[in-house]
Amino acid sequence: GYVSPYQDLFDMMEANRTSLGTEATDSYVLKNRKYLECGIPEDKLMFRTVSYGRYLQEPYINPAEHKITMIVNLRDIPLESDLEHEIFHQIVGPRFMQKRQQLKLTSGVFASRIENKRHLVSMLERIVAHTKRLAKEVAENESS
Repeated sequence: GYVSPYQDLFDMMEANRTSLGTEATDSYVLKNRKYLECGIPEDKLMFRTVSYGRYLQEPYINPAEHKITMIVNLRDIPLESDLEHEIFHQIVGPRFMQKRQQLKLTSGVFASRIENKRHLVSMLERIVAHTKRLAKEVAENESS
């Protein structure tokens, strides 16, 4: 009779195994996931940059060449209470895109993309930390 060249695969599927040798029922969990100090997973940060190519005359590069934009979804920012959400929105103002529920931060302060990226991460860390600190202070003042 006919023997399928994929018989091994079909047997694995029937035994509920994956080609990696793990159980198909195991949920996929990122191992060694890195988090920022404020609790946001690093892989949830989205960065965008633009390359303008080189100019023929000095300074050879566009001044906006090093500008970096970072986008973070609101659901990835660890805000717990309504008060924290309110304070967060007051701090970030128009940098929060309501339609997409995303925070969009931009930095072109330094003449290096890496430095601008670090600056954006630092800004995000400070925004979250100060949001939590202010919410805690407000809650303490209201309770006393």
